[in-house]
Amino acid sequence: MVGQMDLTWALALVSFLSGGAGAYLGGYLKKKGENLATHEDINRLVDQVSAVTKATKEIEAKISNEVWERQTRWEVQKGAILDTLRDLAGADGLLWRMVWAFKKYPTESATDAAKREEAQNEYMAAIHAFWRSKLSTSIVCGKRISDQLAVVDNVIGRIRNKTIERDFAGAWGLAEEAEAGKRKLGQIIREELRFEIKLDPSPQSSESSAKGADSS
Repeated sequence: MVGQMDLTWALALVSFLSGGAGAYLGGYLKKKGENLATHEDINRLVDQVSAVTKATKEIEAKISNEVWERQTRWEVQKGAILDTLRDLAGADGLLWRMVWAFKKYPTESATDAAKREEAQNEYMAAIHAFWRSKLSTSIVCGKRISDQLAVVDNVIGRIRNKTIERDFAGAWGLAEEAEAGKRKLGQIIREELRFEIKLDPSPQSSESSAKGADSS
């Protein structure tokens, strides 16, 4: 009888312990599953953040390279333009000095001829410098600027030819056309390269040159 009761208590105890262990184990496994799911979520989030970070860096690098290339190109264009404008101003000033010299020293005497030759040689050296820098600018700055430089160069050449022919009225008559060409060049430069630049009047303007020549 006692043995049967002991067996009953033993079975009850085993059942209780089994139920408790099962409940504990179930809770443990549930919690473990939740932790595992959370860990997997974190891993996925980390992967997503890493992917976004990588994509962002790639975009930043691409933008940085494009900006650098654009800035470098702009610097090259700006340098070429400024060199050309400097040479243009020099040639323009010496052109009107040449006009003045041809009018002031008109005879075939050795002195007058030497004065004319000196003025013409100075102008030719300056115009050759302008032609060299104009070529570089035409290459790096495009058609609009190149075409307008050619327009200005053409007017300057016509003024020189009028001067050699002693057609001073014709030379003075082209002065406004030359100034208009330079103003147009400045406008195109601002539009194309998006920076402000002022084309100063030539060191010896056509008006002052004409007055100086006429008063001589």
